[in-house]
Amino acid sequence: MKQPVIYFDHYMLRDIELKDANDMFVYGSDIEVVKFLSWGPYMDITEAYGSIKRYFLERPNRGLPVGYAIVDLESNQMIGTVDFHTIVEDGVVEAGYCLNKAYWNKGVMTKALRKLLEVGFYYHGYKKIIIGHADTNIGSKRVIEKNNFIFDYKDNEKYYNRFTGLHEPSSWYYLTKEQFK
Repeated sequence: MKQPVIYFDHYMLRDIELKDANDMFVYGSDIEVVKFLSWGPYMDITEAYGSIKRYFLERPNRGLPVGYAIVDLESNQMIGTVDFHTIVEDGVVEAGYCLNKAYWNKGVMTKALRKLLEVGFYYHGYKKIIIGHADTNIGSKRVIEKNNFIFDYKDNEKYYNRFTGLHEPSSWYYLTKEQFK
């Protein structure tokens, strides 16, 4: 399931490839980057390579696009991902993202997610996109709100903190094609 290559500012969104494993390892081995995610931190590059191969590149077999690598055009490094990872029901998908800490608080993920939404609604034809964050992940909350997602509900079981072994509160949002601006 191919996607268009997208450019914004000094960045490019393109399909994730196996050659991205080195760059994915760099940010995926940082505990601060992955502390709210279900994977990582990577201990060696083979884990990043395996994630790309098993999770991203297998998505078309489940009816999903591979996922976008966010590439810094000045350094030509892959600095993160933004993607649709789960089909919730027909026409409804869940989105997620991850970004190298060196690029936090610069508006990169807000813009990358906006581009993903455009591709999701106008290229893939999704009707609704959902997204969530652990309530303690304020950075993700800001990215979601800046993209005009509509708050749907709080959940106390869906987010499992694998470092504490506890289920923690999370907030969930949605956006429909009609509501997307």
